[in-house]
Amino acid sequence: MCGVIITSAVLIAKYLIESKPQSKPKEIVKELPFVEIVEANLVTQRATVDTFGTVQARTLTNLIAEVPGLIEGVAPFENDSNQSISSFQNGGFFEKGDLLVKIIDIDLLAREAETLANLRRMEYQLAQERALADQAKTEWGDRDWKLASDLVRRQPQISKAEAEAKAAEALHNQAKKNVLKANVRAPFRGRVLNILADVGQQVGSGSPSALAKIYSIKQGEVQLALSRKELSFLNFNEGSPHGVNQIEAEIVNEEGVTAHFGVIDRSQGIIDPRTRLHNLVARFENCFTDPFNQISKNENPLSIGQFVKLKLIGPKIDVFIIPISAFRKQNTILILDKDDRLTLREVKSVKRNGLEAWVVAGIQQGERVCITPMDIIAEGMKVKISSSKAE
Repeated sequence: MCGVIITSAVLIAKYLIESKPQSKPKEIVKELPFVEIVEANLVTQRATVDTFGTVQARTLTNLIAEVPGLIEGVAPFENDSNQSISSFQNGGFFEKGDLLVKIIDIDLLAREAETLANLRRMEYQLAQERALADQAKTEWGDRDWKLASDLVRRQPQISKAEAEAKAAEALHNQAKKNVLKANVRAPFRGRVLNILADVGQQVGSGSPSALAKIYSIKQGEVQLALSRKELSFLNFNEGSPHGVNQIEAEIVNEEGVTAHFGVIDRSQGIIDPRTRLHNLVARFENCFTDPFNQISKNENPLSIGQFVKLKLIGPKIDVFIIPISAFRKQNTILILDKDDRLTLREVKSVKRNGLEAWVVAGIQQGERVCITPMDIIAEGMKVKISSSKAE
């Protein structure tokens, strides 16, 4: 009985082994990564650089008292019939030719009268010498007057009197100008930065002659600093004639709107030893507050020392604008060939920001650039082009 059971078990086991299903090898399907691409498209753009700078005056000078004396009054004057808005105080405005400071001129008037009296005296002596010369010629009689000596013809006396008369006239003219200089007038349309003297103060004759520090409101300047690469990008040539290849400069307000238009005027020829940047100056016309200009009102006036944002605009250049996500290293991107395989490519970029880069060399028109960040990259790796964000 046991033998029958063992034999049956063996047969059943053999049957089960022979009847088991045969396993088939599973086909391995490669999962290709999906990537997004952009086509390289050559476009023409103006070279631009964003930077910052500090506002200063184009003309900043000290107002000097040319004659010594005591300050009698400053603008505005109580007896001003023209109702001028000129003001000799910190922040005050003035028009060209406006009276700003009045110096007591009693001594100057006395000097003018004294020099006038001396001039008349010298003129009298000259007339007297000429009359004596005419009298000597009459007394010479019929003889040849040319044979007379210079002393007889009174030539030295006349020359001396003429020289003294000219000197007296020059001194008188100087005295008259000094009287006028007692009225210190504005040399240009401008504004007072800060006053250095006031009513009752002595100026000159051992005391300081500076009255105030003033600046012109016609032109303003912005000092800025650029790297050598940025200068090359803008095609700035320091030695080019004035106005040739001039770079435009715009001051941008907080809303991103251009408030003032100007140009890069010059380079200061200095490299900052700390930053290694080149110092440049941008020039802007009528950028300060001007109460005398009633035609064009400045809605965004600048102030001395103001820190401003600038946009510098250079020549037109041909570039490929590539998203910054396409870059694997500083100057390396991925290009897809005709078989959708990845190829590493080094390119040359001239400008970068947080979103895109301007490429001028290394790619061709119409080439496909991978913009999808990838952790693992192999040269010649095949990919699929994504047609939607879901993929």
